[in-house]
Amino acid sequence: MSMVIQIETMDEFKRQIDEALIEVEEMRYSIEFDGDYMQQSAHLIGPIEEELNKLKQEVAEGTHQFGGAPLAFIQIIEPLPLAFIPFKYLLQVINHAHLMGVES
Repeated sequence: MSMVIQIETMDEFKRQIDEALIEVEEMRYSIEFDGDYMQQSAHLIGPIEEELNKLKQEVAEGTHQFGGAPLAFIQIIEPLPLAFIPFKYLLQVINHAHLMGVES
């Protein structure tokens, strides 16, 4: 994995998850609006959104366990070019925080 920034706080972690969910919505809109160009990414949206929503809920409830295995969407996005998933780096940052934890 390339170098990614480390999220320092739980509030920042929550903001990054929310930002990724906004990116998912924008990507869904792009696929619907310009289906030919973005169609190769259509199958990615559901699994990424589902895991981000689960992560958001766990963080909100205080039940998220940091560390362990990478988030499932990482296996999906890692081999893909940015053209397929423009917010790939943001997802990598979220995964890095999941693996390494945050300070508070």
